[in-house]
Amino acid sequence: MSDDSTARDAFGQQLITAVAIGLVVAFLVWVGEAPPSPPRTDWDYFWVAARALVHGQDPYGGVAAEVAAGRLDVPLYYPATAPLILAPLGALSRRLAFALWAGGGIGLLAFALAKQGMWRLWGLLSAPVLVATFQGQWSTWLTAGAVLPWLGFVWAAKPSIGLALFAGWPSRSAAIGGALVVLLSLIVVPGWVGEWLEVIRGTPHYLAPILRPGGFLLLLAFLRWRRPEARMLGALALIPHTTNPYDMVPLLLIPQSRLELAAFMGLGYIAQALIKAPARVPPYDPLDLPVRWLAMNWMTFLLLVYLPCLLMVLRRPQGKPASSPTESPGGTQ
Repeated sequence: MSDDSTARDAFGQQLITAVAIGLVVAFLVWVGEAPPSPPRTDWDYFWVAARALVHGQDPYGGVAAEVAAGRLDVPLYYPATAPLILAPLGALSRRLAFALWAGGGIGLLAFALAKQGMWRLWGLLSAPVLVATFQGQWSTWLTAGAVLPWLGFVWAAKPSIGLALFAGWPSRSAAIGGALVVLLSLIVVPGWVGEWLEVIRGTPHYLAPILRPGGFLLLLAFLRWRRPEARMLGALALIPHTTNPYDMVPLLLIPQSRLELAAFMGLGYIAQALIKAPARVPPYDPLDLPVRWLAMNWMTFLLLVYLPCLLMVLRRPQGKPASSPTESPGGTQ
């Protein structure tokens, strides 16, 4: 069998597997979001903002109206690039849009991981991926963009995590795509930058890990700065973000063996169990809870997730091997 035929067969297997996984997750989300009253998720904010944009309204105003009506808790913390990318889903019902979003994100991540080795698909069952998927977060899409450069334009929707991924896997496709998304957003929603900056000003749960206890240790990743996963981890230490479990999905690109992946998943489950313990869940307050919850659980995340990933990176040689499973196909574009 020729190399071309083998490559086509592998591509076909990867594609079929990814589509099947995406369809299963889309079905699970569809069933889970059945009426009468599905619980609120992060997806509600994205969908409301996208729906407002589809109807010619300001996405920040659309979310603010839902907050005033008591249906949402906080403003839209994302740049207008996020609802712009989601605009096609804003024309659909919340339930259908959520199912397509979750299924599409995990399907793309499955395809990206499968290109690096089918064994890596087990990572889809890791705690960060499951949290991100069923909360309707962006992380699965963003992480897939590291391996699929044409998808890198989605990094413009969440520039905190997007910049860290770009630091690891700089791509001409991602840069051009992201720039076009930003340009289009400025045309469709003029002046959104000022609105966004006003919203995120005074949001203390967006904090760079180096400003949290022990977070400076993650800067040691730059000792392996030639490796993409090291640059990503070091950049994550410097860039303000929530450090919620769903923001840890990009760390799935760090394990490069079955043993490392098993360690990442096992420690992630332990961390998730610890933070869900009743004693670790403070009384609900939509504005103050994220700050207290993240501060309370940061050391759990640091010890069980971030530092083990740092150790994996530091155990590797400085030079990146050509067959590195964390290298985007085709290298930098």
